[in-house]
Amino acid sequence: MLLSSNITSFPLRYTTICLTSLLMVTACGGGGGGGTPTTPTQPPTTTQPVQPPTADIVGPQNVMEKTAMTLTGSTNASGSVTYTWQQLSGPTVSMQINGNTLTFETPSVFGQGQEYLAFGLVVTKDGVASDMIGFDVYVSSEVTFEDFGELYSVATLSAKESYLQLAELARTGINNIVEGDTNNRVVCYNGGLETIAHNDNDSNGIVSIGDTVRVTYEDCLSPILDAYVQGYVEMQITEASIANKTITGIMDLNHIEFSDRYDSAISIAAQGDITITLSESATQRNYSISNTEPVTFTSLNVPFIRIEQGTITKQQDLASARYALSIDGSVTEFVTQTTYTVATTTPVSGYFNEYPNQGVIVMSDNSGESVAIEPNNIIDSDYFNLVVGTSEYKFRWSESLEGFLFSFDNSDSYPIEYRVDNFRNIGSIDKFLMFSDVDAIELNFLASRPITSIVGSSITFNPGGYSGDDVPGTASLNGALVTITPNSPLAAATRYYVSNFSMTNEFGSTISTPYFEFTTSDAVIPKLRVSSRAYRQDDYPVLDASQSEINQGSELSFEWEEVTSAGVAFSDPSAAVTTVLMPSNTDDSITSDIVVRLTVRNEAGRSAQTEVTLSHQPSPASFITLDSDQGDYIGQGRQWLLDHPQGMTTDSNDTALNEIVIDYAGPSSWWSMHLTSPNDEPLAIGSYTAQRWPFQPPGVAGFDFSGDGRGCNTLTAEFEIIELVYDEQGALAQLAVDFAQYCEQPNGPALNGQVRFNSTLRINP
Repeated sequence: MLLSSNITSFPLRYTTICLTSLLMVTACGGGGGGGTPTTPTQPPTTTQPVQPPTADIVGPQNVMEKTAMTLTGSTNASGSVTYTWQQLSGPTVSMQINGNTLTFETPSVFGQGQEYLAFGLVVTKDGVASDMIGFDVYVSSEVTFEDFGELYSVATLSAKESYLQLAELARTGINNIVEGDTNNRVVCYNGGLETIAHNDNDSNGIVSIGDTVRVTYEDCLSPILDAYVQGYVEMQITEASIANKTITGIMDLNHIEFSDRYDSAISIAAQGDITITLSESATQRNYSISNTEPVTFTSLNVPFIRIEQGTITKQQDLASARYALSIDGSVTEFVTQTTYTVATTTPVSGYFNEYPNQGVIVMSDNSGESVAIEPNNIIDSDYFNLVVGTSEYKFRWSESLEGFLFSFDNSDSYPIEYRVDNFRNIGSIDKFLMFSDVDAIELNFLASRPITSIVGSSITFNPGGYSGDDVPGTASLNGALVTITPNSPLAAATRYYVSNFSMTNEFGSTISTPYFEFTTSDAVIPKLRVSSRAYRQDDYPVLDASQSEINQGSELSFEWEEVTSAGVAFSDPSAAVTTVLMPSNTDDSITSDIVVRLTVRNEAGRSAQTEVTLSHQPSPASFITLDSDQGDYIGQGRQWLLDHPQGMTTDSNDTALNEIVIDYAGPSSWWSMHLTSPNDEPLAIGSYTAQRWPFQPPGVAGFDFSGDGRGCNTLTAEFEIIELVYDEQGALAQLAVDFAQYCEQPNGPALNGQVRFNSTLRINP
């Protein structure tokens, strides 16, 4: 205030000097009479300035968290004054102001540090305000539940993540048992050994109630557990429903030990049992793991966390490509000797293989203190928020968890942060529960976001052999899920290559599937024999599936159905051998191709399918039908119908009755059949045993059926001539031959065939 005082006093001194001088002049009188006296000038009126009030604050400056405290303001002014309080820094508190007092509760302090608060006070008197005076408060932490929020979060999430990993371990073990073509002894990545054993309580060949599944490890590096594993886990099956697509079992954890893959000296063991339920629907895959009795995790025989009781559920929605997690229960953490509850307010959810972006999980103890785990939506999505009161603290997901919680089918432990435009190919996906494969073969691909369209050329399944074996596929979309269905059944126990295709999302981004290959199951292998692939009115084939194979289970069931709509009936649609019937076929009114499908199942519902196409033939008829076993080089394991009559020719005539040659040249295929009699005798109606023409030894008939550039070096064969007619000019006029040819090895894969040349005989028995 110095500058203000000097300015005010200056005119006062100046006026006093002038007034004194004037009085001195007047007192002197001034001789010169007659003069008019002057009136002295009056000094200006002045006001004494108002002094601002002072301000001061008293109160405690070092306090503990969550403590009620009061700050008191004071001033040198008297009378009516106004106190104006303000929080200047630190976590916001709820202030109660009553004149010169400010009351509030100190905020909680996360961890073991301090929080700094600052408050300011201004005192106003008669419109004149004091300078603001500040007051600092240092809030110290007490050791409370909230201070260990990060520890409890990591412990809880990590323990529940381990539950999910164990559930995935059970799922893969069960699937390996159910898959009859899977080796139950697997060499681990590091050279250890994993053995899966099925105690089939009811000897039905499938996983069912009362069975046990044991997975034993001998120093195995498990990609599921991301650890070295020693010992075994065993699951007692309490529910196995094919209809509900559900498996439930109790897993014994008392005989397993895990070692960190980067530090084998760190080992973890578990004591207790957990109940695991695995279930699925068309687009849902669900894990549920719970325990009603404590499960304790120990390291070097020292317990560090115990799940007193709790449940974790993980739902996977394939259409939206999202997971949802709920974690509930009671946990004891041994470092702090604290027992607390965990409750899911809103399921934690996100896109597959990404950190979650929604949900709230709350942990609390019996004192009422709580800590919430909340994901971030986009900004900082690689962090989760630890919410303590009104404060938020961020921690990286990757530093707290391996990531199995967020992966699809727990297969990818390296999730990425959430972005709206993430669009990746998760890949081809297997059945969740293999025993639930009761439908025809289909292939599923999954993307990380819903798909709007499939781009590119047609999709095909190729068995890697003759290009004519390609099976076209149809793609259907359901959100992020692409289902590729073969337009006709795939062969069992066969490796197929699937052409790649591209997928586009709503933002126009495109991803492509890789070149993919897979092997169909050998659990059930249908084998369909037909008396002929040709038909005419009242002349229909017999269908025989009695040689179908079963590699899993003990019983087969059969289902015959027409794929086309000609009105086919079957003498017995559920028998291994049946006859095609067409009651509505009058005067050969039905001449279209007829497709018949056979489905063969075992008692567990594992199925496989095959189809046969029946073609109408007039009378007389010229055609060739072939039924080739898998492994037969000539027929390539396929069924053939060669019915281009104009392409069937012969030069055979009655000048060489010991030999018959039939050639077939179709639109895209050519074939040839040679028959010779033993000892150059005339060929006649009857049965013959033969070797490869023209290298057959004396006294043995000759036979050769080849085509499309494929022929046998050596062969054995049986053929039967059932019709043989020469015309008046001596040319071969009519011929009917049935044969079975074995290429390179006797009794090897067979090529069964029918050759008809202008034949008027019945086609079928």
